[in-house]
Amino acid sequence: MIEENNQSGFGERPQAGFANVLDSRVAFYRFALTIYDFRCAISGLRFAPQEQVLHDRLDVVPIHPRELGGPLEIGNMLVLESGLAALFGQGLITASDDGLVVVPRPEKLSAQQREMVVPGRALLLPLDPLFQPLAKHLHFHRLTIAQYQ
Repeated sequence: MIEENNQSGFGERPQAGFANVLDSRVAFYRFALTIYDFRCAISGLRFAPQEQVLHDRLDVVPIHPRELGGPLEIGNMLVLESGLAALFGQGLITASDDGLVVVPRPEKLSAQQREMVVPGRALLLPLDPLFQPLAKHLHFHRLTIAQYQ
């Protein structure tokens, strides 16, 4: 039986490594926002940086979702305005391998959403090719997420 003051019992000591994982994910998130210059890759809207950890208007979203085997790497991420991030996650917005906006079913977007999303417009991406989305992830998104919409 574990005594209340016994420091070697379950849950008494912090689990090693958990704080570092959280710090790494926050650093990755902030890095993505910075290299995208706090700008939505689809609409081009730019937002001011914020002090809090999570930005209230921008999301860093995986192109090839992590739950479907997508890696946690900058080439698998886009920075999107929160509303457009939801549409991207549903496959209502996607991109070609060469980084052009694709809207498979424009009738499913509201008039306001259609104003923000211009099919055929180039994604606004970081200047350094090392930080741009990889074509294989864009291809995966189009074939598995957007195909069924």
